[in-house]
Amino acid sequence: IFFRVDTMGNKSSAPVPPPKPWPAAPNDVRSDVWCAPGVAEDPVGPKGGGKQLILVKRPDGAMKPSDFSVVETSVPTEVAEGEAIVQNVMLSLDPTHRIWASADKQYMPAVGLNTVMRAGTVGKVIKSSDEKALPVGSFVSAFGGVQEYVIAKISDLHPVVPGVPLSYNLSIFSAIIGLTAWVGSNICEVKPGETVVVSGAAGAVGSAAAQIMKNRGATVIGIAGSDDKCKWLTELGLAGVINYKTEDVPAKLKELCPNGVNAYFDNVGGAITEAVMHQCNNFARVAFCGFISGYESSSGITATLNCYELMLIRRIKVQGFVCVDHIADMGKCIEEVASYVKAGTLKFKEDIQEVPIEAYVDTVNKLYTGENTGKLIMQITAF
Repeated sequence: IFFRVDTMGNKSSAPVPPPKPWPAAPNDVRSDVWCAPGVAEDPVGPKGGGKQLILVKRPDGAMKPSDFSVVETSVPTEVAEGEAIVQNVMLSLDPTHRIWASADKQYMPAVGLNTVMRAGTVGKVIKSSDEKALPVGSFVSAFGGVQEYVIAKISDLHPVVPGVPLSYNLSIFSAIIGLTAWVGSNICEVKPGETVVVSGAAGAVGSAAAQIMKNRGATVIGIAGSDDKCKWLTELGLAGVINYKTEDVPAKLKELCPNGVNAYFDNVGGAITEAVMHQCNNFARVAFCGFISGYESSSGITATLNCYELMLIRRIKVQGFVCVDHIADMGKCIEEVASYVKAGTLKFKEDIQEVPIEAYVDTVNKLYTGENTGKLIMQITAF
């Protein structure tokens, strides 16, 4: 039992409620059951057929064509009870693909060697063992992998959001993009008038997060890697933008954030994160979403920080997160994000590449060279 104590040390007889347990934020409800904790590698991968991209070698640095093999197998025609066959139409390409392909410790099992490369997908059901639960012709999202057809449990196939373009289910209304941006924005806990910085701000997640927090009343500063990207962020209404390739990031942060930084949505890690941390105020919040600057390191996927002491000195809260831990909140996320999309206060870009399976490596590498803006998607067949 906790009691009130006055400034003289006298204890009151009136009890007070005990302090709330961590996590302090009421919106931080997490579950890691989906990620198979303790399992280092997925030795099976998604079942399927047609053209398939097989991971045959762990990448050293950037992913190369020699790390993969394209094979063509028979198109599946039979399903077991509780399963369905889906023809993949679009594949989601995300920075985390480089992590999945590595053998480094990560937030879910690594893609097993000699298995189909993992990817989020949307596709059309062509055969179902239970047409009442999942009719043929339905469009669904899944972890269908980089292949033309996937066989999956019906329980692992999720109906697409109705009334929107199919691609939206891999971008703004997906867990990997929309939910990630929404959860990270919650972790930042911005209040109206506070200043938040978003790195990788022209990316699919970064641009969505920047606009969610802008809609919530924050002053948003975006960091990106080209004049065109910075121009687009300005058109979205961000209060300031920084081209990290041509401008002095620490100097620009001081200029654009004269009262310091209250929150930071980190997609990149490295020197940019260090610069932002030095501008953070006491009690700042950091949503640690990614560290793309370290994804292609030949010494392993690493993120280094030379100002770790600032977390103590300025009492900064840093929280790493993975979207799927929060999948139970997907409905709340879509409700808020959809309201902004409908109102025209959240805009996003999709980079849809109509290319075959064989073009995977060249296409996904656009994420790491900065060649693309917005959500990168491979469309491998018409629909």
